[in-house]
Amino acid sequence: MIAFFSIALFSTASAATIADAETARIAYSNCLVEFSTAQLDEKIETSAFKNAAPTACADERTAMIATIKKDEMEFGSSADEAAAFATEEADGVLFSFTDSYAGYASSNTRPVKQD
Repeated sequence: MIAFFSIALFSTASAATIADAETARIAYSNCLVEFSTAQLDEKIETSAFKNAAPTACADERTAMIATIKKDEMEFGSSADEAAAFATEEADGVLFSFTDSYAGYASSNTRPVKQD
């Protein structure tokens, strides 16, 4: 019975931390949607966007990295491994925007926020 309770408690805690990481990822992504849309509306060139995007949404990026790092460390990763993984995840979100910007600009479309 105690083992079952421990497993259930761990599963609930794991689900909560995964949800926190997903919430942080969505917040960062949605901020980049707003940033990208503003840049597209101003007709900013792709190269200028790519130069500016890494510094956009710094608070949301920092929160995402911190949340993922915390989760990874709870699952046994070292601080360095967790930080590297978290940064890689945030870089992936950023890359999806920098990689898509020219397509949005040429098609006159806009990225869409996530719920």
